[in-house]
Amino acid sequence: MSVSSETSFCLQGGFVVDGSGRPPFQANVLIDQGKIIDISQEFIAGAGQHIDCTGKYIAPGFIDAHSHMDYYAATENPEFFDSFTRQGITSFIGGNCGFSPCAAKKDGPHKPLLDNTLFEVPSDKSVVMDDLHCFDQTLAQSDIEHGFYSMVGHGSYRTSISGYEARDLNESEEELLFQKLEEALGKGAIGISLGLQYKPGVFVSRDEIIKVAKLCKKHGKVMAVHARAFSKLSGTYPLKPFGRAHNLLAIEDMISVAEETGVRLQFSHLIFVGKQTWQTAAEALDLIQNARERGVDICFDIFPYDCGATLLNTMFPDWFMASMPAAATSMLARLRLRAELEVGFRLVGFSYGDIVVSYAACEEYDGMEGKSISDIAKLKQQSKFNTLLDILGKSNSQARVLNNAYYGPGHIETLMKNPAVLFSTDAWPELHGLQNPAAFGSFPRFLQLSREQKNISLENCIRKMTGATADRFGISGVGYLKEGYQADVVVFDQSAVSDNTSAEDHSAAPVGIEQVYIKGKRMSL
Repeated sequence: MSVSSETSFCLQGGFVVDGSGRPPFQANVLIDQGKIIDISQEFIAGAGQHIDCTGKYIAPGFIDAHSHMDYYAATENPEFFDSFTRQGITSFIGGNCGFSPCAAKKDGPHKPLLDNTLFEVPSDKSVVMDDLHCFDQTLAQSDIEHGFYSMVGHGSYRTSISGYEARDLNESEEELLFQKLEEALGKGAIGISLGLQYKPGVFVSRDEIIKVAKLCKKHGKVMAVHARAFSKLSGTYPLKPFGRAHNLLAIEDMISVAEETGVRLQFSHLIFVGKQTWQTAAEALDLIQNARERGVDICFDIFPYDCGATLLNTMFPDWFMASMPAAATSMLARLRLRAELEVGFRLVGFSYGDIVVSYAACEEYDGMEGKSISDIAKLKQQSKFNTLLDILGKSNSQARVLNNAYYGPGHIETLMKNPAVLFSTDAWPELHGLQNPAAFGSFPRFLQLSREQKNISLENCIRKMTGATADRFGISGVGYLKEGYQADVVVFDQSAVSDNTSAEDHSAAPVGIEQVYIKGKRMSL
């Protein structure tokens, strides 16, 4: 073994948690020129610097299993990644929920729809690119150090071809869509994602989903799915108040696709929206476990908060969104929508008070960020329903919200120990208004819960945020502390690591994450 004393350093005397699920063991980790050179319980001579890690834990850099930070990487601004680095995150799985910053047709009549998606991205140029190669080139030329392993968004590709039209693709459109998706898989995309609650995914037929799944299976890649429903009642299924819970139907639908095609299915952010939906959690996990026992290759990911960021328009049924903007001013459409929302909220256990505006995206509601729809309605002296529709219309469906009541007591702790779960943030930095706490504290919170609740061992917790994620998405060279692997490393104090976000402060920095290295470079925290 030959190393340079000028470029090498050794993390000395810490407890190594290597990402495999193996219990921690005390060892020294030698790093040189961005690679892990040696892991030894003996003193390693020859290193240029020995960094004392006594009493600390040394783990692989954390991999965010469900991220949208590829849009922010496309801006080439490293400051957007600071809150994620402080969590110990060194790599991201991007291109989720049907969104990706590359498309089948970068230019064309639907380009404005591609530039205005779920995320408010500051840039003097479009962040939409022709393919992943362009994205990788942009990233390589920027000052962003983090690793990206990207899926392509079926929704972005489809939008670039047919916009948000609520119809099946014609033969030539479908041929172009699948030609471009297959090209992306052949050029390094780790899978394809679907966003079945977002336009245009909400309009997609099962036949089209099956074709996507078969394409992923053909290339041995993952299909990640933001399902049609995450609550007991949803506008994306026929409203039958006393029928099968819609979130369970959504899980069953995706399991049937995976069973039929053999695709590796990643069920995105398993949540249970609304107090009445919480009672379906045990059955949902049974559905997944039973499918796995039948040989279905299904996993899911979670974030550790009972709130989550999304577009306001996901609150609305597909029939309404398909007729926007005309539906917003139609008396009959509004009457039908109001009745459906009121019945749906009651049956789901959700309310206008659970919808908190994170960014109103319109001048008329500027300054209302951080307030619920109920609070805003009082301030504006108008009904909650009219407030909801007014924000939707005036923001051109671009208003973003933090919805609450995603999990009930004990759900997160139970989900963390499930054998099929991976850990994520599903978060991005907001340029205006209210931040999502997951962008600041997710991974420290997982570690904190592991310590305080003892629901999962430290080594298993680390595995779900490192090696298991790398394995799931077919990524090599990261996710483990192994000789020859990239030196993405986190040093933390397990006795102190904690999420500091609160209801009053969504953007507080965590504590206990002491050192973060990406490709052997120590990051500023």
